Amino acid sequence: MNYLAHIHLAHITDTSMLGNFFGDFVKGSDLSHLNDEHQLGVQLHRRIDSYTDSHAQVKALRALFPKSIRRMSGIVIDIYFDHLLCANWAQFTDRELDKLLGHFYAEVEQYPHNISERFQQVREGLLTHRWLSDYQYAESCERSFLQIERRLGDRVLFANEALEFIQHNEQELQSSFLAFYPELIEFSHAKVEELVHKQSYI
Repeated sequence: MNYLAHIHLAHITDTSMLGNFFGDFVKGSDLSHLNDEHQLGVQLHRRIDSYTDSHAQVKALRALFPKSIRRMSGIVIDIYFDHLLCANWAQFTDRELDKLLGHFYAEVEQYPHNISERFQQVREGLLTHRWLSDYQYAESCERSFLQIERRLGDRVLFANEALEFIQHNEQELQSSFLAFYPELIEFSHAKVEELVHKQSYI
């Protein structure tokens, strides 16, 4: 899943939004440089990503992609699912999106450490442009795809085909998301209980 989904899942499971966000930037099994709350967030983030990648709904969507961009299908789905989460936000939480993100941005700004170079780059962009709420607009997905292309040095060109795929499969993507996301929420709640139980015995 992408940034916004991890933040939302942290919110509804009452775990650290910042810790879940760290999951995209912390590598390896040694999390000792993070406090317990943030370690739990990283662990939950990793379990969510594994669950998503192996879920039947997501695997079926990936199989629909043209072979030319199929290896990027996971990234495309993650980003578009953030848009669909915004579009269906009221189904999954009573908390207003802007208020939740305002709290998240404050956590990011106040965090005193730099856990990686990539984290620092993303943090600066987030605090300057506050762009996470842009996912409520479908056009933001195109911007994200193009940014990934640039980060890859234009070695992998997929943005245009990805947008065409989305346009031709909007209904399938929407129905798959609405079937999948409640199951992901249920999984996340259960996984937090399991991780907290394990953490209490360490």
